[in-house]
Amino acid sequence: MLAHIKKLDDCFGQFLVRVGCVCGASRHIEPEALARLVGGSTTLKGLAPRLRCSQCGKKAAEVVAVARPRPRGVPKNPH
Repeated sequence: MLAHIKKLDDCFGQFLVRVGCVCGASRHIEPEALARLVGGSTTLKGLAPRLRCSQCGKKAAEVVAVARPRPRGVPKNPH
């Protein structure tokens, strides 16, 4: 979890947005896809009440920024 990211255009969009619901459903969304819909200056806290769960239909989302996974087979420090 990346706590220092507050808006969709922070860190040049090099993260994923995890949207979780109280029913247990979870999804990872690219920040640039969300920015095209709601604008890049939208905060993650302001985005949460606008999202609806695809399984239960509730508008009770938890939105957090998470790091992109590293590609498989690439070492952390090649030297």
